[in-house]
Order: sequence, then structure tokens, then C-alpha cells
Amino acid sequence: MYIDGKFCTDLNREKIAILNPATEQVLDEVTRGTAEDAQLAIEAAKQALPLWSHTPALERAAMLHQVAAKMRSHHEELVRLLTLEQGKPIPENEEEMWWSEETFDYYAEVGRNERGRVIPPGEAGQFNFILKEPWGVVGCIVPWNYPILLLAWKLAPALAAGNTVVIKPSEFTPLTTLKMIEIAFDHLPPGVVNVVTGYGPEVGEPIVTHPDVRMIAFTGSLATGQRIASLAAPQMKKLHLESHQR
Repeated sequence: MYIDGKFCTDLNREKIAILNPATEQVLDEVTRGTAEDAQLAIEAAKQALPLWSHTPALERAAMLHQVAAKMRSHHEELVRLLTLEQGKPIPENEEEMWWSEETFDYYAEVGRNERGRVIPPGEAGQFNFILKEPWGVVGCIVPWNYPILLLAWKLAPALAAGNTVVIKPSEFTPLTTLKMIEIAFDHLPPGVVNVVTGYGPEVGEPIVTHPDVRMIAFTGSLATGQRIASLAAPQMKKLHLESHQR
């Protein structure tokens, strides 16, 4: 896991084996996270929020462009790892990584230029304006089928707007996410981006229900989307849900 700018490895913790779907061989293992791990990640994101939300937009944009540049410099490595753990053909994963790299460049510029707007006054002497503020800590819950692109579509706009993030990748495909964080996000302040590996009931639900997580961005099954909506409803929590029924 990646919490508060550090990778957390404990050989005595229970692990989840990550399989190559083509060969069913074990590629690697990740820690089976708990609610306590989610709490640590949320607290790290909460502590990082004041600094990140007040970082000038030009600086945030430069850091997101740097994320994109680092991803491009490790493009082939990330494509290979994504193919091993996720199973789509290399050309599809090439495209997924390209889209993801472009996403960080795109939202870097959106965040640099978009903060609000001035609207016409109702009468003389009035000045009416809209000022957009970050929500706070955002939970990003990502499926296995497009683990990097669907994360980028959540992570890049959240960071560009000044939010901090806790990521729960799919338990089937966490390796490329962790590698991407390692190589492309090490220049961000600690706590701005955090990753907790594990299963939905043990990690995802504590993220969804925690009062310090102000927004949830989720892509996945209809049943899980319904579960997230029901858990978030008592807090009137902001949701961005993309769910599919098969």
C-alpha cells in the first residue's frame, strides 16, 4: 500500500495473490488491507488537504504535467505489467496508457484555467461571481477492466481541483496502479495520493462511510454501485457512480 508518501510493506500481514489471467500463475502479492489501513490513508489525505488545496493552480498544473511525462517515460513498462495482470492484448493496453497520460495533461490545463466565473449583476453596484472550491478527500474505487484509465478519469480532475485522494484498486489488478504511483507521483506532497489494497467490504466500505471522505468516484457493477449509494445516502455524500448491469 501507499500511505502518506510511503510504501507500506509488512511481511507478517495477510496477502492477496495477484494472478496472470492467461496462465493463472502468481505474479506478485499485495497486502490485504483493513479498515484501519483505510483510516490511516484517509487521515493522511485529510492532513495533506490544506497544503494541496492552497497550492497555486500553476504549480498543481506543473506537477500534473510531470505525472504525465513520467508515465510516458515508463510507458512500455506499465503496458507490459498491465497486460500481465489484466489480460487484454498489448495494443489495447497501449491505448489505455496513452489515454491515461493525455488525461493528466488535459486536467492540468483545466485546473490552471478554471476556478469560477463572473456573472452579470442584477442591479448597479452588485458584483456576482462563482468560486469553485475543492470538496476535500475523494475516494476513488476502480474496477479491473480499465484500471489505469478509469483511475485517471477520477484522479486527474480531483487533483487538479485541489482535492486529495484515497484509491482502492481492484483486488485483481492493483500492481500497475502501485507501479504508476511509484514512478509518476513521488514528487507530489505526502498524503495527496494514497492507495489501499484489499477487498471491497474490508477497505472499500470504510472509505465510503468515513465522514472525512466527502466524495466517492466509483466504476463497477450495478450491485456494488447500489451498495455504495445506500451507504453514502445517510451522509448525503457526493457520488460519481458509473455502474454496469450484465
